[in-house]
Amino acid sequence: RRDARPVTVAVIDTGLDWNHQNISWENIWRNPKEIPDNGIDDDKNGFVDDVIGWDFFERNNKPWDHDGHGTFVAGIIGARWDDKTGIAGINPLARLMVLKGINNFGHTRGSYLAEAITYAADNGARVINLSVGGKHVSDVAQAAIDYAYAKGAVIVVAAGNEAADIRSYGIAASDKVIIVASTGFDGERAVFSNWGKVSIAAPGLDVLSLRARRTDIMLSVPGVKYTAGDAFVGEDKRHYRASGTSFSAPLVAGLASLMIANDPSLTNKQVMAIIKSTARDAGTPGVDQYTGYGIIDAAAALKAPKDYLLAAAIDRVEVVQTGGKQAVRVRGTADANALKSVRIEIGQGEAPTSWKQVGKARKNAGPDGILGEIPATAFQGAKVWQVRVLVGHTNGATREARLKLNLG
Repeated sequence: RRDARPVTVAVIDTGLDWNHQNISWENIWRNPKEIPDNGIDDDKNGFVDDVIGWDFFERNNKPWDHDGHGTFVAGIIGARWDDKTGIAGINPLARLMVLKGINNFGHTRGSYLAEAITYAADNGARVINLSVGGKHVSDVAQAAIDYAYAKGAVIVVAAGNEAADIRSYGIAASDKVIIVASTGFDGERAVFSNWGKVSIAAPGLDVLSLRARRTDIMLSVPGVKYTAGDAFVGEDKRHYRASGTSFSAPLVAGLASLMIANDPSLTNKQVMAIIKSTARDAGTPGVDQYTGYGIIDAAAALKAPKDYLLAAAIDRVEVVQTGGKQAVRVRGTADANALKSVRIEIGQGEAPTSWKQVGKARKNAGPDGILGEIPATAFQGAKVWQVRVLVGHTNGATREARLKLNLG
C-alpha cells in the first residue's frame, strides 16, 4: 500500500553485515533517544550508544556478523533492491533492529536471549525473529517471551532442524509464539524439520539470501558433507544458498511486518490468527503436527480483514459417561469470526475414503474446549478410526483437524 509505514523487526541472531550491497541504512532501525558515539547512555536504558542495536556477548554497540547466519536471516526479512542487483527481502519497509544474542559459533545462553527479547520489546519492535532453538529454555527466557508478547510483539520462532518432536524444545513450546516448520520443493515437510506443536510452515530448502563477508554458514553445520564455498552465489559471492527452519521463520516474520506496515492497528494476536487462518493446507489434510495450519499465503494474509479467524484443532479425546451411556468427548478449538458451521465426523482406517457425521458439534475458542461427544457405539466395526472436526466460515473457506484413534 502507498500509505504503508516502516515497521521495526528485531533480528535476534549472530549480528549483521551492514555494509552488504542489499542492506541500506534505511533498512536499519535507529534508536531515536540515543546520540551516536558520545559515550553516554542518553536514554538511560543501560546500553551506551546503542544506536542500531546491541551485542550481548561483547557488551558493545557493534553487533557485526562474523558467522553469517544473522545476515542471511535479515536479508530474507528486509533486504533492499535499490540498484536492481542481488535480492529483495519480504518487506522493504522493515527496520532491522540488530541484536546479537547468538555468538560467532551459533551458541547462546538463555540469559542473553532474555536480554535481547526484553530490549526488543522495550524499544518498540513489533516483530521479533528468533531463528534459534534448543531443548531447554530458562525461566528468565520464558518470562522475556511473556513480557514481549504482553507488549504486543509478534514473536516468530524456528521449529529446529533435528527432525524431532518439539514438545520439550524450550521456546518453541510456548503458546505465545508462531512456531515455523520448513517445507521442501514438493510442499511437504522437509525431512530435517522438527514437528509437533507447529503453528505454520514456510519454504526452507535451498533458500537464497545474503552472505556476510568472510563467512560460510555451512562450514559450521555438524554432520553435513560440504566443500567450502559451494553455497556461494554470484560473481562477487555476496549471496548464499542454505536450508533450515532458521530461514523459514524470517519469511513469516517478514510477512507479519508487512501486514503491520499496511495496518499498524493490528494486534499481535490478530496477526498470528490471520497468518494461520489464511495458510494453504499442506501434507496431511487439516491442521497437523508437521506443517501446522499449512504454508503461509502472503497474498491471502494481506487481503484478510483484521478480525479474520478460522481455527480448528483437536487437542485430545476422553471417554465420558453421558446420559448413562459411554461416549468419546472431543476437545480442542473450533472457531471463526464469522462462523457458518462446525461438524464432527469419523472415518475408518488410516486413510478414510468416506466420513460420517456423528454427535452434536459446537463452537469453542479453545484450547482444549469441549467440541462435542461421539457415542461409543459409532466406533463399531474397526480398530482404527480418524476423528475430524470441520469448521466452516461464511466466506466459504473451511479448516479441518484430525486425530487418529486406536481402539483396544
